[in-house]
Amino acid sequence: MSLLTQYPLWLAIFAVLLGVGYALFLYFRNDNVAFEKRSRIIMASLRGVAMALLAFLLLAPMLKMIRKQTDKPVIIFAIDNSESIAAGKDANWYTSEYPKQLRKILDDLRKQYDVDAYLVGDENVDLSMSDNEDRKIDFSDKSTNLSALFDDISLLYANRNVGAVVMLSDGIYNSGSNPFYAAQKTDFPVYTVGLGSDEQATDLFIADIVHNKEVLKGNRAPVEVKVQAGKLAGKTAQLTVSDDKGEVFSKTLQISGNQYFETVSFLVDAGQTGLKKFKVDLDELDGEVTHKNNHAQFFIRVIESKDKVAILYDAPHPDVAAIRSALELSDNYDVVVKSVDEFKDDPSGFGLIVLHQLPSHKHPASALLSQIRKSGVSSLYVIGTQTDLNAFNGLNTGLQVTQSKSMTNNATAAYNNNFMLFSFSEEAQQLLPTLPPLQAPFGTYKAAVSANTFMTQRISGVETKYPLFLFNDVNGAKTGVISGTGLWSWKVYDYVNTQNHDAFNEIVNKTALFLVAKNDKSPFRVRHNAVFAENAPVEFSAELHNESGELLNTPDVKLTIKGSGDTTYDAQFSKQNNAYYLNMGELPVGTYTWTAKTQLGTKSYEKSGSFSVQEIFVETANLVANHDLLRSIAQTSNGKYFNRSEMEKVVKEIKANDNIKPVASYQKKYSMLLNSPWYLAAIVLLLGIEWFLRKWHGGY
Repeated sequence: MSLLTQYPLWLAIFAVLLGVGYALFLYFRNDNVAFEKRSRIIMASLRGVAMALLAFLLLAPMLKMIRKQTDKPVIIFAIDNSESIAAGKDANWYTSEYPKQLRKILDDLRKQYDVDAYLVGDENVDLSMSDNEDRKIDFSDKSTNLSALFDDISLLYANRNVGAVVMLSDGIYNSGSNPFYAAQKTDFPVYTVGLGSDEQATDLFIADIVHNKEVLKGNRAPVEVKVQAGKLAGKTAQLTVSDDKGEVFSKTLQISGNQYFETVSFLVDAGQTGLKKFKVDLDELDGEVTHKNNHAQFFIRVIESKDKVAILYDAPHPDVAAIRSALELSDNYDVVVKSVDEFKDDPSGFGLIVLHQLPSHKHPASALLSQIRKSGVSSLYVIGTQTDLNAFNGLNTGLQVTQSKSMTNNATAAYNNNFMLFSFSEEAQQLLPTLPPLQAPFGTYKAAVSANTFMTQRISGVETKYPLFLFNDVNGAKTGVISGTGLWSWKVYDYVNTQNHDAFNEIVNKTALFLVAKNDKSPFRVRHNAVFAENAPVEFSAELHNESGELLNTPDVKLTIKGSGDTTYDAQFSKQNNAYYLNMGELPVGTYTWTAKTQLGTKSYEKSGSFSVQEIFVETANLVANHDLLRSIAQTSNGKYFNRSEMEKVVKEIKANDNIKPVASYQKKYSMLLNSPWYLAAIVLLLGIEWFLRKWHGGY
C-alpha cells in the first residue's frame, strides 16, 4: 500500500503548519485561558493534528493498493454425447460404467484444479450452469460439432488460465469444420480419449441418401441410396422405398464382401404439389451391432414450376458469380446471368431480378427499371461505387442514400435481432460479425418506415443504424437492398472457417426465397419452414394487419399443433416488435398439422397448414471411430492420446505437466482518502477527545 496525492506531497508541510498555527492561535494567544499548561498542550496537539489531517485532504490524497490474485488452472472436459458413442456393441458399458469412471476422474482433478465439463453434440452444454444441472450423459445428440467447442473456449475463457482440454470422443464429426484446424490455434494442450471402436463393425446401414429437395409437379425425381455393410459377406437384404400410399421401389442386395458398398439409383414420382415423405428400409440382419441405421426417411417438395431469376450487372464482378452459385444450388430457380445491355427479356416473366450496381452512370437502364416497377416483379439491388445514387433514390426501394463525397466505408455486418421476415440460423448469426467488410458508399442512409432491416452497418467497430441489408414492400412489390459490394469475400471467408459455404448460401437463398414468394395479402399471415430437423426448434412467425395495412400485435394469437394419434400441443405466440413469434422447441419425428387463431375487433381470423419433423440419422450412419483424428489433435496441441482403457491416466498426465500451474495476477486499486471511514473516524475521534477535555476542565 502506498500514498499518492494529486498535488506535490511537499505541500503537506503547509497542512501541518496550518494545523499547528490554528492550534497555537486558539490556545496560546493569551495567558488568561483557564486551562493548565499541560492540558492546553494536550488539547492544542489534538486540535492541531485534526486540522492538519483536514487540510491534507486538499491535496486529494489517495491510497494505492496492490492485491495478488491466484487463478487455479481450468481443466475443461469435452464429453461427446452423440448417438454414435453408445450405438455399438459396448452400449451397456457406456451407459453404466463410463459415467462412474468419468465422475471419479472429475472429482480427483477438482481437488487441485477448477474443472468445467461440457456435453458436446448438437450444441455445447455447460454442466456447471444451473439450467443444466439435470442434464446427464445420455448419448442422445443427433449430430457432433467438435470445432464449435474450441470456438466457445476462445470466447468464454479469453482471460482465464486454461490448463488443458480433455476431449472424450469417437472422433466422428458431422457438423461444423474439421476440429484439427481449430485445435491448431489453441495455446493449451488437448488430451484426447478415444471412445468407440475404430474397427469395422458387423453392420448393414444406410450411409446416405442423395435427392433433389424440390421437383416440378408431374416429373420424376432421381434418388440415390448409398448402402454399406461390414462383416456380412454372403448375406442378402431387401431395400424397400415407400411413400404414404405404399411401396414405390425395392431391390434385393447381394452383400459380396466384408466391406460392401453399393449405390442404388431409382426414380420416384413427384405427384401433387406439397411436401412428400418417403421411407427407406433395409432388412434387419442377425448379428448387427444396431438396427437404428437400417431405416431412414427423406422429403421432396413438389412445386408447380421453377421461378426464373435474372442477375443483371453493370460490369463483370465476382459478386455476380457468388450469388449465381448459391442460387443454382436450389432446384427452385432457373438462373439467367447477363449484362444489362444484353438483357432483352420481358421482366414480368421473372420471379426475381438482381441488379448489381444498377442503375449506374454508364447504364441508367431507365426503361428496364420502369418495366420492373410496373410489372411488380421483386428486385434485389446491390449498390456500390458504380451505382448512380440519385437515380437509385428515385426507385422507392425503401432506402435513401445521400452521398457528399465519392468515398466508401468498410462496413461489417451486424444482425438485427428484431428482424422477423424469415428465420436465420444461429450459426450464421454468429458468423456475421466476423465476415469481411463490404464496400458501402460513404454517406447518410435513411430507411423507410415500411422497411425491415436485416443487417446494419458496423463501421470502425461502432454499430450504426445505417442498413447494410434491408427489405421493403410497396403495393405488393418486394425489394431488397444490399448496401455494399464484396459479397464474394463472404463466400471465401465462410469456406476458410467452416470448409463449406452453408452460411453464405443460407443468406442468399433465404433472401431469394422471401423475395420470390408470392405475397400473402390477407390480414393474418403465418410463416414457418416446411421441414424441421429433429434436433432443431420448430419456429413460427406471424403478422396481423389492420384495415389500413398497419402491423399490430395487440390481440393474442393461439396455435394448436396436432401430431399422430391424439397428440396435441397448444401454445400462444409471444409479441415482438408489432409482430408475433413462437418457439415450440424440439418435436418428435413425424408429420404435423397446425391451426392459428386470433381476433381483431369483431373479426376472427384463422390459418392452417402442415410441416414435418425429419429424423437425423448421420450419427448412426457411421459407427467406425476416427481415432486418427484424435491423435492428430493431441499431437498438434502438445497433448497426448489415450485409449478408453487408459482413461484414468489423464489425471496423472495433467498433474505431471509443469506448465499447468496457478497464475498470479496483481490488481491495482486506488481509493480516495476522503472516502476512508477510518481516516474520517480518526479526525472525529481527535476532535471528540479535545471537546471532552475542554468540558472536563470547565471550558466551552
